[in-house]
Amino acid sequence: MGIKPNKLELNKILWDELTISITDYFNTRYANTKISDKAKNDLIKGGVSDAVVYWNLQANKEAKTIGRNPKKEIAKKRLNILRQRSDSNEIIIKAVANYIAMEFEHYMNLGHTDAYAYLCDIDEPILIDEFITPTPFETFKFKGDISNFYKQCIEYEVIDSKTLLESFKMAFDGNDLRGFNDFVFKFKQDNHCVYFFDQLNNKKLINYKFVQNNRIIEHLGNIKNVHSKRDNYKNSKLGTPKGIDYINELIKSLK
Repeated sequence: MGIKPNKLELNKILWDELTISITDYFNTRYANTKISDKAKNDLIKGGVSDAVVYWNLQANKEAKTIGRNPKKEIAKKRLNILRQRSDSNEIIIKAVANYIAMEFEHYMNLGHTDAYAYLCDIDEPILIDEFITPTPFETFKFKGDISNFYKQCIEYEVIDSKTLLESFKMAFDGNDLRGFNDFVFKFKQDNHCVYFFDQLNNKKLINYKFVQNNRIIEHLGNIKNVHSKRDNYKNSKLGTPKGIDYINELIKSLK
């Protein structure tokens, strides 16, 4: 018997998401050290592999634990406990929920339960227990003229013209970004968003070191899989996304 389809889907998401977060972690941890790239890459590979094994085992465990008492409250509580892990994010949580739901429906005869219905509707608003706090993450600290940056983003239509300057400043003040939803960047393509932030970093207007840059970009741009989108455009023939003239002009206008 081959690997079950829901396990294959879970593993793909785990490898993608954990590679992003663990790479960010090790790049930040060893940013100012003399560790070789090979040694750091070995640490990253080992960390990702260990994390994927953990999440696979935990997904199996949660399916059995929730399956013994398949109520919505139990499923919600178990997922909220998983949210406490430093390598957890909502993409992983939803992947685990989907895996368990498929186990319930196709292998455990629990597709009629309240827990199954909840796991299938995991996109509903999350009410996290008062003793569980999502992992904090700090946003970029913009090093240029923030007012000019704000005006240029409106002029080039990458943020809504109704966006407030104070909200824009909050997105680049170096503080905790949890709960921030005042606005999102809107580009013609998702990879344009990644390219935009990469160029801000290259121009030293923000600094990718010491922050979870991919996670911040995903939050501010309302996109997913930043790491993959960056690799795809960098490995293309052009080495950049297509149609980026407006972004290059925007970046040149900043000071």
